[in-house]
Formats: sequence, structure tokens, C-alpha cells
Amino acid sequence: MKAQRIVFPIKVALDRSLNTIHSGMLLALHKGYYKEAGLNVEFVSPDTENPKVTPVRRLVRRRVDFAIAPSESVIAHNTGRKPVPVTSVATMLQRDTTAIVSLKSSGLDRPAQFDGRGYASFNIRFEEGIVRKLVINDGGRGSLESVKIGRLEIWEMLKKGEADIGWIYIPWEGVDGRQKGLDFNIFRMKDYDIPYGYTPLLLAHRAAIPGRRDAYQKFLRATAKAYEEVAQNPEQAASFLHQKVDHKAFNDPFFLKASLKELQPSILDENEKWGMMNKKVWGAFTNWLLERHLLKLNEPLDVSLLYDLSLIRAIHKEKKKS
Repeated sequence: MKAQRIVFPIKVALDRSLNTIHSGMLLALHKGYYKEAGLNVEFVSPDTENPKVTPVRRLVRRRVDFAIAPSESVIAHNTGRKPVPVTSVATMLQRDTTAIVSLKSSGLDRPAQFDGRGYASFNIRFEEGIVRKLVINDGGRGSLESVKIGRLEIWEMLKKGEADIGWIYIPWEGVDGRQKGLDFNIFRMKDYDIPYGYTPLLLAHRAAIPGRRDAYQKFLRATAKAYEEVAQNPEQAASFLHQKVDHKAFNDPFFLKASLKELQPSILDENEKWGMMNKKVWGAFTNWLLERHLLKLNEPLDVSLLYDLSLIRAIHKEKKKS
């Protein structure tokens, strides 16, 4: 009698509506990589679930296995009044693909001109402080007017004058803006001496890892395989996802190809590996937050709590042996 295969349920809380940054996970799902690994993977999306409940909050409540969030969220939850043991187990991108943008028609050609202007805020801890430091580093005062992001997308907010600047992913909103014919300025953190950390990241609850290690490694193994395929052939991945993903954001194959080609250089590290993180990147960002007094602590921060390389390292060691 054939033994029944054990199926592990895995829930992933997405940071935002489906987009190409999630491409590897979507590819692994629709190519059957998760199924082959004995996983039943479900994505919890703000499209269908209460968007007021953040991915990390779902993780803290142990409603999901993984949550997608930026470095700031990991740092914030480990350094709050009641620290929460969430840790990053893989980075989805190796390089920062985000930027602050303004429409060229606004006349805001450099961050020093942002003083007194409206910033479309996600209301994440450290977020506005980081943008204010960007303004200060360019010679401004850092006095922004916070405008909470509502139902409108960022470009609509900027075009309607509800905000003057916003923080976007270039491979998604940036490509979208170009295809809409918008002229906009791009201000990247690294160009203003801000060592911004990894974003987005795949987070897990530290207490859950020991008991779920096998399932989590299966998930990361399939996910890494798929992201490496995206990096190797973004146009082929775009065509496949256009055909398979039933979501309005994946309806335009030309947009998907442009987006994935923009994303391609940031998917893998210098060793062609997905998900690996570097202690220096974590250290540089946390030290910068401390030095700029955006992060205030009563005791030294153990940076090693912010990330756990054991799962992703094990995946790549297996591949090297094979």
C-alpha cells in the first residue's frame, strides 16, 4: 500500500496587493513547486482580507507562517515596549529598489524643496523620520506634512495634489508611472547617504521555527528555485504569470515584462543566490537609525535577533552538494 504523503499548510501574509515582487512565490505556486514539496500554500492578501491588520500583526498572532515586511518592521517589533520575537528568514530582494518620487510638474527637483510639502505616508515606524533625514541631508529642514495614504494609488494622489511626494517601488509603481506617460523625479536613499536596509523581507516567528523547520525549508527551497528562474528569464516568467495569475495587476503582459526586467538585477546576490542576507547591511541600517536618534534604546540591540540565516543557508548548502 502506497504511503500517503504528508501535506504541510503554509500561510503567507502579503505586504500589499499582488505584484511582481511576489513573482517567485506566484511562479512556485502555479508551476506546482509547492505541491511537489508537499506544501499547501495560501497567500493572505490585503485585496481580500482586512488591510488594517498588518502582515506582522498576523504573524505575531500566529495566524500565518510568514509575513512580508520591510526592515523597519523587524526592528520596530524587536525594540518596542513589548518586544515581539519576529525575525527575517530571507530577503526577497538584494538591493533597495525603492525611491521617493515627485512629479516634475510640481517643481520639486530636489529633497531640500520638500519642506512644508505633503508626504503620502504608510504610517510605518521610522518611515517619516527616514524621509525627513533625506530632506535634511540635502540641505532642507525636514519639515514634512504627513498625508495618510487612502483609497487612491500614489500617482493619483500626486496628480490630484493630495500629496506632493511618495515612497514607491521603482519596478512596480515606477514602471507603471512611465507607462502612463508621467514625468517624475526619483530620489534614492543611497544617493543621500542613507544605508537603507533590506526590503521586503520574509519574516517568521522565532518560536515557530524549531517545530516547523522542515516545512519552512521546503517552502524556501521551492521559493528560491522559482525566484532564480525569474532572474534567469524575466520575460518568460512574465508571460507565464500573465497566463496563470488571475489578478488585474497581471493582465498586461508588456507591463509585466518591463517590471520584471527592472526587478531582475536585484533578485539574486553576487553568488547568484536568492534570499541571503548580510550582517553588514543590517548593522549599517540599525546603526544609522541609532546615530540619527530615530531608534532609541535603553540597552544595546542584538542585531542577530533581526535575522536568521539557518534556513536559507541550509537550502543553498543542499544545492551546492547536489
